[in-house]
Amino acid sequence: MEGIIAWLAPILSTIIVTAATASINAKIASGERKRDEARAETQAKRDAEAKWRDDVDKRLSDMEDKLGRSITQQTVQIRSDIIHKCHRYLDDLGRASSEEKETLSDAYEQYCKFCEDLEIENDFIDMMVSRVMALPEREI
Repeated sequence: MEGIIAWLAPILSTIIVTAATASINAKIASGERKRDEARAETQAKRDAEAKWRDDVDKRLSDMEDKLGRSITQQTVQIRSDIIHKCHRYLDDLGRASSEEKETLSDAYEQYCKFCEDLEIENDFIDMMVSRVMALPEREI
């Protein structure tokens, strides 16, 4: 019996070591799989966030373009209104009432603030408005 045990001991020892090594390798592989899955999940989140940021940036850029066009159109419209009023008073009537001058002055001041914010120069409008302000009074 001692001969069988002596013969069986190294075989059993090898089987036990092999089973323990296989178990350890399985746990390591499982840990690596979990780590790889976590990395993939993290990368997927980063990719989704990057896509979201790109979408937000694109929408903001589109909104800035629209806002820029809108501001340009507003500037053109206000300028046109002021020029039209100035030509009416200067060319057609040759006079302006104090109410008309006050209204024109208010519109001009708001336009100047608007243009100052946008860094637009108004030399032409400045001159026209000052000429209207110098016109004689007309009664309504």
